[in-house]
Amino acid sequence: MYGCLKALLFAVSRIPMRTGYLLSRVVYLVLAHVARYRKGTILANLHMAFPEKSEAEIVEITRKYYRHLAELFVEIACALYIPKRELDRRVRFLNPELVDGYYDEGRHIVGVTSHYANWEWGYCFQLHCRHRIAEVYKRMSGRVSERLFRDIRSRFGGLPVEMGNLKPLFFEASRNPVLVYLVADQSPAGNEKSWYFTSFMGIDGTPVFTGPEKIARKLDAVFLYVDMRKNGCGRYSIEFSTLCEHSREMPENSLIDMYLRKTEEVIRNKPEYWMWSHRRWKRRREIKN
Repeated sequence: MYGCLKALLFAVSRIPMRTGYLLSRVVYLVLAHVARYRKGTILANLHMAFPEKSEAEIVEITRKYYRHLAELFVEIACALYIPKRELDRRVRFLNPELVDGYYDEGRHIVGVTSHYANWEWGYCFQLHCRHRIAEVYKRMSGRVSERLFRDIRSRFGGLPVEMGNLKPLFFEASRNPVLVYLVADQSPAGNEKSWYFTSFMGIDGTPVFTGPEKIARKLDAVFLYVDMRKNGCGRYSIEFSTLCEHSREMPENSLIDMYLRKTEEVIRNKPEYWMWSHRRWKRRREIKN
């Protein structure tokens, strides 16, 4: 089954990206007007996050989100075989010298981002920095999808690391400076005792996964925000910003708070590019005064 899927994705990747984006318009119509993909979840999330916005504004963000999601489907379908030169044209790194400077100092980095723009194309970091990229991810339930995304994330020499087994990450960090890449805004799973309940997008009682901070503390890593912006159809830019240079010196949960505040800033600027179809607040805890 996986061989058939790879053959299909290879055939899809031979289609020019311009044609793929034209086809995404059909995908948009199906998602938004036929299947109405997770529309109830999208609207509920938007109303919670933006209570000040009118119904017309919420509808417009929803429309733009579906348009972005359709384009994202095309980009992920091409991710395994898209040529390097095509990625270089479509993803622009604004300040790679910041990361290179930390490499020269022998520093590890924990780079955090969110389900914003096209986080999956972050696997091309390995083409632009000297750190070994370790992408920590949550294991998928389907064997085929699990294998596919491991292949995508390791395509240029990155190291996919399952969240439940970080030994390969720490072994690599004992030999070379690593850049640990995490998409950390998903609703956490597992042991609730390890969650951090806080405010996110103005919604109190939001549970947050604290793994990025724990890894950063263990490595005394530089804590960076990976700010990926969408500048048009199939056009992205990535800018790194330092949130903290010495993670072990910071109070507990302060790194997570820095990450959340930066993520809120990015989402509020252009909300249509965040993954609103996730049930982000399904494990929300009511805070009693």
